Amino acid sequence: MAVIQTEKRSTRIIRRVTILVILAVLAALAWRWFRNTYKINRETDVRVTILGFSERYTEEEIRDHVLSHWYDDYSILVKFIYRYRKVETMPFLEKITIEVGEGNQILIKAYEKPPIGCLYDMGYYLYFNRDGEIVSSRKTNVEELPVVTGLVYTNLTMYQKFETQDDKLFDVILNIVFQLQKNEVTIDEIRFGKDKAVTLIMQGNEYRLGVREMYDVQISMIPDVARELAARNQNLGKQCTYDINMEGVFTSSDEFYAKVLSEEPTLTPEPDDEGTK
Repeated sequence: MAVIQTEKRSTRIIRRVTILVILAVLAALAWRWFRNTYKINRETDVRVTILGFSERYTEEEIRDHVLSHWYDDYSILVKFIYRYRKVETMPFLEKITIEVGEGNQILIKAYEKPPIGCLYDMGYYLYFNRDGEIVSSRKTNVEELPVVTGLVYTNLTMYQKFETQDDKLFDVILNIVFQLQKNEVTIDEIRFGKDKAVTLIMQGNEYRLGVREMYDVQISMIPDVARELAARNQNLGKQCTYDINMEGVFTSSDEFYAKVLSEEPTLTPEPDDEGTK
């Protein structure tokens, strides 16, 4: 009896070992197939697109930041995991998205925080985002964003928040830029006077808004004021620019004062001497 039981036990052990070996071989074959099918090459299978014009990050830096886990080397896992999970962003970036295209192609898009305005210093336009961080510099205002002038800066360093002698003024700038975007008003310059009074320059016209923390009402009225000034020019038959005083405007029913700032040649040419004879 003991011999028979020993043979049965040996048979069970052999059977179990055989099953384990088969499973191990199948697992190895499955893993090899999985790697051959879904393993990506980071140099050739990953495409990074940076939407913006700052040179803060390279494509390689963004790629290595996004694909920082072991499972990021396999396209099917990337596709599944990032369907339910957002990619952690980086400073100076608005967001990062990741997609899996055909042929295991990994598509990464990095959206920079868009600049909202610029400063002019030492012959360069320094673009800043909504956090006040200087993100780029250009010789020309290629983005045609409002240029902030009249301030004294204590720090103008790339990729850092610019600083002025009055820290509260940045909140004022943010309010002005937000209201301009909200009301779809495009201006050339945000000028601060010595008393911190704000003047907006648009198409040669100067809109004096005074000193306050919020400029919502005044800026919301600018499109109507601009249309009225255009009508005045049409009636005059000449193109004029105006000094518009809106410092005392607090509601849409308040009146503003505008005087001719300068005059340009008439819209219709006057007849020459021969034409008058």
